[in-house]
Amino acid sequence: MCHFQETLWAEDPECKKMPVNTAAVSGIMKIGGGFANLEEFLSTLDIPPLSSNTYQKEHDNIATAWEKVAENEMYCAAMEEKHLAVQAGEVGGDGIPMLTVVVDGCWAKRSYRTNYSSLSGAAAIVGFRTKKVLYMAVRNRYCMVCSRAAAVNKLPGKHCCSKNWHGSSSSMEANIIQEGFQNSVAMYGVKYAKVIGDGDSNVYKTILDSRPYDELQVEKLECQNHLFRNFCLKLKDIVRDSKAGPITLRKCLGKNNLRLRKSVISATAQLTKNEVNFDCCSILQKHILNAPYHVFGDHQNCVDSVCSIQRKNDTNWIPDLLQSGLLYRIMNVVNNLADNSKSLLFSANNNCVEQFHSIVAKFIGGKRVNFWLSRPMQWSCNFT
Repeated sequence: MCHFQETLWAEDPECKKMPVNTAAVSGIMKIGGGFANLEEFLSTLDIPPLSSNTYQKEHDNIATAWEKVAENEMYCAAMEEKHLAVQAGEVGGDGIPMLTVVVDGCWAKRSYRTNYSSLSGAAAIVGFRTKKVLYMAVRNRYCMVCSRAAAVNKLPGKHCCSKNWHGSSSSMEANIIQEGFQNSVAMYGVKYAKVIGDGDSNVYKTILDSRPYDELQVEKLECQNHLFRNFCLKLKDIVRDSKAGPITLRKCLGKNNLRLRKSVISATAQLTKNEVNFDCCSILQKHILNAPYHVFGDHQNCVDSVCSIQRKNDTNWIPDLLQSGLLYRIMNVVNNLADNSKSLLFSANNNCVEQFHSIVAKFIGGKRVNFWLSRPMQWSCNFT
């Protein structure tokens, strides 16, 4: 023959950039796609697509790298949050820094408040000061390999099993957050003294029942956005309820729904200009409880700094609301908001953890694709 031999490289061995195959798989993973999406895209460009085995090999390598990076980033974020807490003087009697954290959970499938049957769920604990993830975990109720083996009465072969949860989908969030609280001292040398959530009492109850810190009871603060949203939704429910009272009064309530909310927001903003203390909580409670009277025309108990002279000439709807019984239902909703005056003064929300969940949703196809048969939920959270 010609006795000619030469080595051809698919990639320049001296190039430090990411290999083409790795870059292609990483790119399709980042936009919430998979092997079929990449294959169709490359075929359209008249580029030979990767084989399924090559894609899976690259996918696993990338997912493993993301997991290691995620662990390192969470540790660095915890150390930064810990340093800021020490600077602010938030240290317990035992010398352990006390952090304020934001918590929330997400699922791989939309429930629409009726069908809580997602096979995968995740939750995150985010530092209040840094807005960075301190702890994150995923729960899976399903493993494709184990399930298919069980369907034919066989033992599954050697594989990385993704199933790590046997409870209900709705209890995944509480379990993950409880685990994060119980391991905070061992992992980072900190305690989560205050937790900001979206009003899910089950999560807070699980934390209290587990008693992660024997001498410290974790304090719960409600998300300001969720408090106001629930406040307005409950008032709208009263407006739609034909048995609540006369249509004229219910329409009046519907028109003044946002005015009630703005009245509370303005009172809160005025009080938070100065240093917040216990007196501020009691003052805000009085403002909130007086808000319906102020909005519907009874200004006897209004403060001049809040109530303008023009408003004092409004029609007084209070006698009619009182006679119809509608005022009692309104006050039930208002009382619930007044009980959370401390959370309103803290002016905290869980937007940072909601942003985390929105990015996770992008990586799993907007919760519209069945990605939870294996471990995509795990690597999506790691990359986020």
